[in-house]
Amino acid sequence: MSARSLALVADIGGTNARFALRRPGADGLERMKTLSAADYPNIDNAITTYLDWAEATPTEACFAVACPAREDRIEFTNSTWHFSRTQTAAHFGWQRFETVNDFEALALGVPHVKPAGLHAIRPGTVEPKGACAVLGPGTGFGVSGLICDRHGGWVALAGEGGHVGFAPQDELEVELLRYLQARFGRVSCERLLSGEGLVNIYEFLSVQAGKPAERPTPAEITARGLELGERIARDALRRFCAILGSSAGDLALILGSTGGVYIGGGIVPRLLPILLDSEFEERFANKGRLSSLLAAMPIFVILDNTLALLGAAATLNTQGDQ
Repeated sequence: MSARSLALVADIGGTNARFALRRPGADGLERMKTLSAADYPNIDNAITTYLDWAEATPTEACFAVACPAREDRIEFTNSTWHFSRTQTAAHFGWQRFETVNDFEALALGVPHVKPAGLHAIRPGTVEPKGACAVLGPGTGFGVSGLICDRHGGWVALAGEGGHVGFAPQDELEVELLRYLQARFGRVSCERLLSGEGLVNIYEFLSVQAGKPAERPTPAEITARGLELGERIARDALRRFCAILGSSAGDLALILGSTGGVYIGGGIVPRLLPILLDSEFEERFANKGRLSSLLAAMPIFVILDNTLALLGAAATLNTQGDQ
């Protein structure tokens, strides 16, 4: 990377687009601003709005995007936004433009997180160079991992693990799977572990209780469960957390996450009272003959919403050094 380069970094999901600037030689980010994706017909409008507000003319950029990020054409999984990397770079005059999956970027941000940016569900003992599992529900369900290379640097795993098949763990979840199969055919974890997934769980539980198949927004379900004490909403939130526990434990088992399990996304930080009162931790560790491997594994909820931006900046640094 040029020592004189001003970089634009962004974390773009299905709901929000966060932007910031990284100046040469600076440790952190500046001029951070969040825009609602629904307010802009396309990503170019959002970028222009931010750059006008920041009064900045960057020469390079890296975007963390909530979709596969390797091809020139970027198509968001849970948004109508799309763009071409080469065309966008040419339009804004950027010398370099990188894209990285949003949870890959979040994973790259984990080594930079400060203690205040985490809430420990289970402190445990973090192995300094151990693999880390990174996952979380938001508009979609993001999954990544972080491993240490032989030089002591960090490598994030890019993938679409949120779309693996949902595995029910009890009779109610078997019925939930069948209910969703009638609508979707194949049922991925994202059909349950996302904003829309919470709505799917709530609708199913309403039908199970003999009530109309109501579909409130995720925010309404959360308010009903946490503030109003509505039973079905609270049950939906608890079930959501239990399913998340199973998925987090599966990922931790795959990666051998002695460096910790880190849960991001926009939903879980709002659900901490429910998460702690749910079967999340029991389901996390319930892995049959290998349950002992997860018994003391540390688990954290990420509270710092700038980590994916820091991961995008780290991507520019790493790729610029190659």
